[in-house]
Amino acid sequence: MLSLVSMRVKCPLCGRSLMDEAHKLDNEPAISLRFRLEGEEGWIRLSSVYGSFLVESEFPIPNGGLVEFLCPGCQQQLKSTVSCEVCLAPMVPLSLEEGGRLFICTRRGCRKHFLEFEDAVVALSRFYDKYCFDANLPPDHRGELTEVREEYVTRPKVTMGTGTYLYAYCPHCNQSLIEKNTIYFVLVDRQGREGRLALSPYLNVFTHLSTVEIPEGEEVADLLCPHCHHSLMEPEKPCERCGARVTRITVSAMKKLITFYICLRKGCTWHGVSNEDTQLIALQDSLEW
Repeated sequence: MLSLVSMRVKCPLCGRSLMDEAHKLDNEPAISLRFRLEGEEGWIRLSSVYGSFLVESEFPIPNGGLVEFLCPGCQQQLKSTVSCEVCLAPMVPLSLEEGGRLFICTRRGCRKHFLEFEDAVVALSRFYDKYCFDANLPPDHRGELTEVREEYVTRPKVTMGTGTYLYAYCPHCNQSLIEKNTIYFVLVDRQGREGRLALSPYLNVFTHLSTVEIPEGEEVADLLCPHCHHSLMEPEKPCERCGARVTRITVSAMKKLITFYICLRKGCTWHGVSNEDTQLIALQDSLEW
């Protein structure tokens, strides 16, 4: 099971911390907010563990109910122009202390939430500096980092299971490749035509859609980042199944960023991680077992 991350958030309007150190959910400080439902207002606490949906509230919220969230400090309603891709309800932004925002759906029972980093270079650096393995060591134990890592590597590998959501980023400009719950690339075929390639962001789910038709078994000429238009080809590493060229992206896993490879031959479902990352991570149903 992948390690869980406890998010520390603050009000996006007044900057006040929303962390409730006195009340814990999932053994971590809860996110404390006010909420309004059909004219009635009360307190609500959300688990700060990313991926957990544990909630406590002053009075019951019916499944499917739409709530308004308010900052307990400035009393302002928290809202955005973003709608949930699952149920179309409004999404509420909470600012991360490390930079970036956490969006949560306002419909009770909907589990949609996501992270957004406006300045990926700075925010991602701060985020992973805080949450990666070595950053959690006490200051007086930083000198033991090498020994701790060696001990950690001897443990069973963490497995990224089928269906794991891959938060994908360009390794060159660090911008997110996720758009509308899909990983997008600029595709270049062998005739030099450019199009859009959409891939499922879920591990071992191989659904895709391309605006340029690629014959089965043919290699894509190139995949480009849709932001910086940089080639994502990795010339030094071939596909370990069919020998075709591969593309390289960055994904978040186990509180760190890892290198992730995808075969460029249509129909080949091989993907893998770097040799360094295979010391800690295995992909379910992959060659890294």
